[in-house]
Amino acid sequence: MSDYRKIAEEALRKSKLGKQLNNQKTLNESVVYPENISERMNSRLEEDLIKRKHSLGDNAALPEGNDSLFEEMIMGERFSEVVKRYKRVFECDTINQNEAISNSLPLVVETMSLEKAHKKKLEKLAVKMIREEFDMSEDIVEINAELTDKINIEGTKKNPKPIVSEVEFENHDEISNANKEVYKRRFLNAMMQGSAKKCHHMYHMVDDELSDLDPKLPNKYAKLMANADYMYYVIPNMENGVSGGVVRVDFPTDKNPKCVITAQAMVFPVLIHELVKGVMEILSAHGLPKDKKIGQFVVDKADFLAAEPWDMRLGPALWNRFTNLFEAEDFNLKHHVYSELAALPVDEFNMKMKEVMANTKQGKKIITDIVNEVKREMREEEAMNELNSYNEANSDGYSSDETFDYEDLMREVNNDDSDGDSDGEDFTDEGFDIGELF
Repeated sequence: MSDYRKIAEEALRKSKLGKQLNNQKTLNESVVYPENISERMNSRLEEDLIKRKHSLGDNAALPEGNDSLFEEMIMGERFSEVVKRYKRVFECDTINQNEAISNSLPLVVETMSLEKAHKKKLEKLAVKMIREEFDMSEDIVEINAELTDKINIEGTKKNPKPIVSEVEFENHDEISNANKEVYKRRFLNAMMQGSAKKCHHMYHMVDDELSDLDPKLPNKYAKLMANADYMYYVIPNMENGVSGGVVRVDFPTDKNPKCVITAQAMVFPVLIHELVKGVMEILSAHGLPKDKKIGQFVVDKADFLAAEPWDMRLGPALWNRFTNLFEAEDFNLKHHVYSELAALPVDEFNMKMKEVMANTKQGKKIITDIVNEVKREMREEEAMNELNSYNEANSDGYSSDETFDYEDLMREVNNDDSDGDSDGEDFTDEGFDIGELF
């Protein structure tokens, strides 16, 4: 009788094991790796990808995939882009992974050596490029850019791992909504990194200026950044490496009405990357909760260093999906639209971002509607500026008590609403307010 029991128990064990193996997720290689690519990511990254052990996790803003997870699909898109750029820049048919890894440090050292005599000019050029890309006035945002091998992460408010703040919530609904906000912030962080990753190749736009400084610079930058992008897919623990750049954003206070972006980097393309991250941080601030304590809870849980490598891997593909929905003539409005999306309530944000990321017809309509609204607001602002200019030109230096002054009116409203009690922090009890920056 005992033999029959052993046989039955063994059969049951094998049956359960079979079900577990059948239910185990596997990487859809045909989605992640196109037929024309023989290169492969690190196997640990593949495993983390299918188990959703990445910076976005089971994010409500991610759309559903077809035969695979959405992340597998966009990771494949980005990896293919990175591999093709590497082969084009290094003029090779296949990538020798060990050679690529061993070349990383020498490329940085060689680039820094070429830049050494031109640091100040490159720093000014980086600031100029950012101001032109974002149409950003010096009256609104102060930008400090420095090329240095002594990167100072002090004041960046980035912790190695998530921190759970001690918050006394009003009720369970507030807890639930705060956790949704954490996932939203995580998604926006990936978008920020994605935008910056796509922009750090902006140096191509100033090839002539770079060549005037040193003819070797453009090609050296191309190799450096192609290699750096590839490293994110073959080295799983990128967060343990040396920081190549950092950015700090200080929001307006009573003492300084401007936003201040302070960026440091070892090389010029990374300096551009960090400056773009700074601008995107300002635009993303609209997406933080209005309540000070909830906002701090969200930032503490969502902004941590260990997430940045995965944001770098997934973010560029997310940014591509977003910008794919713009008409060519509206592409310059992408950052305005991003800011509007970031400011949406969390449930509406998740719903609309799913459509945008899936590139559906509804997603296209969402972008088009926001573009049209942005254009309308810009026309109204232009008309108001023209009216103000006309009034100034015809005032002959005199003022009248009966004259309608829009700026004075807004100043009075702001004074009435303010208790003058600012302590200079990013948040206020009334809400996170950075003003009309752009």
